[in-house]
Amino acid sequence: MMAERDNRVLWDYALPKASGITSSIVSPVIKANNFEISPTLITFMERDQFDGYPSDSPNVHLRKFLTKSDTIKLNGVSIDAIRLCMFPFSLKDRASN
Repeated sequence: MMAERDNRVLWDYALPKASGITSSIVSPVIKANNFEISPTLITFMERDQFDGYPSDSPNVHLRKFLTKSDTIKLNGVSIDAIRLCMFPFSLKDRASN
């Protein structure tokens, strides 16, 4: 009995397969009632967005993001929860996909 042939080219083996992958990031429990991110905070984070192009430094972006997020204080909400909620708003184009 002949084995079935695999018709994939070498390039197909180089591409990662993302099926069945789950995130290892766990959102912290937020103890605040009615926690909501205001449009003002979103606009604040959307300034100086990182787009993922080679000319942009991810380290500089992270430094700026951490500096900005450290200025936000909300009762009953940890800094980790704030950062996890706000980080997607600091990304655009290729970096947000």
